[in-house]
Amino acid sequence: MSTIIASDARPPLILVRVMNPIMRVVLRTPLGRLVRPFALLEFTGRRSGRRFLVPVGWHEIDSRHVAITPAPWRVNFRDGIPVTVWFRAQRQDLIGVLDDDTGRVAVALQSLADRRGSLRPVGVDIPPDHRVTAADVAAVDRAVIRFEPT
Repeated sequence: MSTIIASDARPPLILVRVMNPIMRVVLRTPLGRLVRPFALLEFTGRRSGRRFLVPVGWHEIDSRHVAITPAPWRVNFRDGIPVTVWFRAQRQDLIGVLDDDTGRVAVALQSLADRRGSLRPVGVDIPPDHRVTAADVAAVDRAVIRFEPT
């Protein structure tokens, strides 16, 4: 049995509520080139048909772009859906596919931690020498959305 060491370290909700509307505008303009670690996802909900505009942290793992999130909207990507991604003011039409397998997500998070030295950019706190486990992933409720060309 593994010990859970990771903890949730998301920014305060008030900060997210203030910044998200600003990011939705900025990421689609030339100013978006200055906001490097973030991207804007535009997609349609699978069941609701609602249009989503979601700023996310934009990361590279194994030469592929990913978003790592605990947000409920991630289920829209379960079977893969078309998504427009704005990154550095450039538009790309991609397919986003959800991976919520805790073992695979742990490997992805560990890869990110090895490269960056921290998981703070994805709102997760771990000690510097800790290896991310599936139990950690379950405790902080993270999943990976992987993006592929259409």
